[in-house]
Amino acid sequence: MYSIRKRLNLTIIASMIVVLALAAGFLHVRVADQIEAVFDAALLDKARALISLTELDEEGLEFDFAEDGVMSEFEPGESAQYYQLWESDTELLIKSPSLATSDLPQSKVQPGQHHFSDLTLADGRAGRLVAIGFMPRIEEPDEEEDALGDMPVAKPIALILARERASLDHTLWVIGSTIWGGTLVVLLLVALLVWRLVGSGLAPLSKLASQVSDIDESNLGARLQHSGTQSIEIAPIEHQLNYLLERLQSAFEREKRFSANVAHELRTPLSELKTLAEVAEMVPDDPEQVTRFFRDVGEISGQMERLVITLLELARSEAGLLRADPEDIDLARYCDQIWTHAINGQSNSKTLVNHVQPNLVINTDRDKLGMILSNLFVNAVSYSPDNAEIHVSAEIRNQNIVLQVKNAAMDLKPEDIVHMKDRFWRKQRSHDDNGHSGLGLALVHALARVMQLDVQLQLDQQREFRVTISGLQPGG
Repeated sequence: MYSIRKRLNLTIIASMIVVLALAAGFLHVRVADQIEAVFDAALLDKARALISLTELDEEGLEFDFAEDGVMSEFEPGESAQYYQLWESDTELLIKSPSLATSDLPQSKVQPGQHHFSDLTLADGRAGRLVAIGFMPRIEEPDEEEDALGDMPVAKPIALILARERASLDHTLWVIGSTIWGGTLVVLLLVALLVWRLVGSGLAPLSKLASQVSDIDESNLGARLQHSGTQSIEIAPIEHQLNYLLERLQSAFEREKRFSANVAHELRTPLSELKTLAEVAEMVPDDPEQVTRFFRDVGEISGQMERLVITLLELARSEAGLLRADPEDIDLARYCDQIWTHAINGQSNSKTLVNHVQPNLVINTDRDKLGMILSNLFVNAVSYSPDNAEIHVSAEIRNQNIVLQVKNAAMDLKPEDIVHMKDRFWRKQRSHDDNGHSGLGLALVHALARVMQLDVQLQLDQQREFRVTISGLQPGG
């Protein structure tokens, strides 16, 4: 098991660390490059200023910047700067007083080109230099005489200008510490904010979990509730859980009713058996009473057996253990056989009118269809008036066979149709209910689902009750 809240917090915070670190790193590099570029530009501008103060005349090269008092930063001192010039990459021309006996690193650079590099200055400080190549500016003569013949030949000169870089390093350190320190502060604030927001966002889930944990089999009638506006993510979960609770409550109540009904159904035949046993003890030598006793015991045992078999079939259907095993059946003949077996002399006043055409063959499970027909016939006999006719018919619709059983049912009402497939439901009738347990139509629907058939119950205005079974396949 794991915590969604903890995982969300760690995932979001880790993602923010990566994003902020990348952003801070990119910003640091870009700003550092820009600051160093500004530093180098200033160094290059100063080198070009020195070049502008260098000229060539008939007396040779003159370096105006080297005059006393012109540029004091090149004098020896704690913050001294340095320059050094070579001619043709070999001949040392001049260097700053701050260098004393030291030299700057010589660099070969073509006129018009320059490059930068780091170095260690003569006094041990970290420094940065620019090496730039140039041709000296030639001073034109004052008179109109041709003095070019007396002018020295201009040669390429390399200027090396260096200064300490402590100010640059300090600026880069300040900028870097500001960026990374700010990033760390932002990260801490974001982490705290994420922690609180995730906890607040998951609070409805925690409340939902708390409500669910308080529900057990003793209070299945409780429902999940919320105050205020419900989120679109949690609303379907709450709805489905409430729907599940309704189904569980309905299932528990159904099981309670089932247990009570089974006990009620078995209590009556068991009481009858007990009464018969007591009567038999009183007249053990009366052959007529003994014969009647065994006959009654057989009828009661058969009633109990039918009840138990029906309950077992319903249980097997709900568990998905029933399978259809189709075979060809002569429907008209089979209906007559099931009628004879199901009624078995219980109601001689009611007859079956078989409208199924002879030699109509269907392909379905024989045993399950027999149980369906048997229950439909028993149900028709139970709810039809005396001397009534039970009609069974079949017709072909859309290459399927539709079977229909109908009978007059004067005691039924339209609102009764909804309950007729419920277990143990029975219309209040006379004391003689022919052993009708109220499970027949429930078993019919269960078996029909296994056989992939559709069952419809109807009661028309003439109080004629119809059971229509569709989906039977032709045989042959």
